[in-house]
Amino acid sequence: MRPGLVAAVLFPAALMAQDRTAVNIRDLMARLGAIRAATDFRASGRLVRVAASGERRNYQLSFRAHWLAGTVKIFCAVTDPPAARVRLLLESSDTGPASIRRGHAGDRRPVTVPPENWGEAVLETGFTYEDLLENHFLWRNQAFGGETLYGARRCYLVKSVPGPGDRSQYSLVRSWLDRDSLYPVRVEKILRSSGTIKDFVYYGLRQSRGIWSASQVEVKMAGQAGSSLLIVNRGSEKAHMAASEFDEALLTKP
Repeated sequence: MRPGLVAAVLFPAALMAQDRTAVNIRDLMARLGAIRAATDFRASGRLVRVAASGERRNYQLSFRAHWLAGTVKIFCAVTDPPAARVRLLLESSDTGPASIRRGHAGDRRPVTVPPENWGEAVLETGFTYEDLLENHFLWRNQAFGGETLYGARRCYLVKSVPGPGDRSQYSLVRSWLDRDSLYPVRVEKILRSSGTIKDFVYYGLRQSRGIWSASQVEVKMAGQAGSSLLIVNRGSEKAHMAASEFDEALLTKP
């Protein structure tokens, strides 16, 4: 499942007809917007932290995502191990600011994660809160970098730069989108604070009922050993979910 728990993985991409002769950034943004408006899926899998030694730490999770009245809502629950259990509700609006809320079963109320903390690691992995949100295609500054090859795939390169009103830990995001599906095969993000590059690679691209998804996303930080994985074990497209499944009260429900 794809734009990611996420991208990436959390944002499915429909197969769309391509105009090979007249591609521009406005066309691409319109098509990505249509894909975004079709977001509707459930999935389960795990986050994996891979240490430099090769040792792995696994976190089981479930997530669902749906487009509701101009907003993509993502509900994520870490279910195992018990000490790591947490629930997240991420909302990315077409017209307003994004929001991230966090809660645990039995809490009095959920906590809003402020934008200055969106760069924090989720469960000590390479994925941050903002990486789960994956809303860089909503930034005002988008540029088409032309067609290029990534491995055997022909891709469109899109460069996204946050504007003054965009909340982000990144100064630039480069996305290699498969030319046929517009699904990302690689995303490179540059940290605003240090200039360090985070590299996200998508594996196992597949299509089911007209929806594209990836079975695994790996993120590596330049200059650092080890990596982190988001692995999707199973899921369902076109899940036809109701707004009640994204109620904030679910974050703290016992």
